Amino acid sequence: MEGVRFGNLHSYDDLDLLLVSKEIGSPPVKQKKTDIDGADSAIDWTDFFGEPKYEDVTHKFDFVTIVPQTDFLTQYSKVKNALHGKKERVILDGDPLYYYNARLFVSKFTNEKGVGNITIECDCEPYKYKLAKTVVTKAVTGTQTITLTNGRKRAVPEVVITTDTTMRLVYQGVNIWDLGSGSFTLPELELVHGDNAVTVTGTGTIVFTWQEGDL
Repeated sequence: MEGVRFGNLHSYDDLDLLLVSKEIGSPPVKQKKTDIDGADSAIDWTDFFGEPKYEDVTHKFDFVTIVPQTDFLTQYSKVKNALHGKKERVILDGDPLYYYNARLFVSKFTNEKGVGNITIECDCEPYKYKLAKTVVTKAVTGTQTITLTNGRKRAVPEVVITTDTTMRLVYQGVNIWDLGSGSFTLPELELVHGDNAVTVTGTGTIVFTWQEGDL
């Protein structure tokens, strides 16, 4: 039965809740404008850091209980004890490759015509994250251009190099590193949305690992 996983608990399998509706919100843009007297429009600073930033977003899930009416309040207490106020990963059965980082709120219970209804709200970070980190592994001989395709959220990958000599990495033409074997985090190697080209010169194996996030 389709539902939602809150941490290690599935709404149907573990909490006896049947999902009847869901509301997946869109994170509000952190829009910043400065009005100038005597000028049309305003100065828009929203993209000051290169792209829009976002506020947290709320996703809401409505369930009906699948327990006898005499157990409604016991069931409601069970769900609150299991989830209310906790910080958990939330995974939708309909979107199983991604998770949300969420604060959970069991917001209300109603009994309508003998049907128990429970609403769970999730206060989430703006992005949903891939369950599996993205890994790109390349064997390099000479000079190669490696394309790293990233989701909407900017990311700095971990770089692992296996070689007996030095490898040179060039990113965006101005960021240049000469690296030997080891694991490295290079803050200037920040992946933006879409394709990112990294030029690598040397002989050996290089691995890029990072966490992708999408809206």
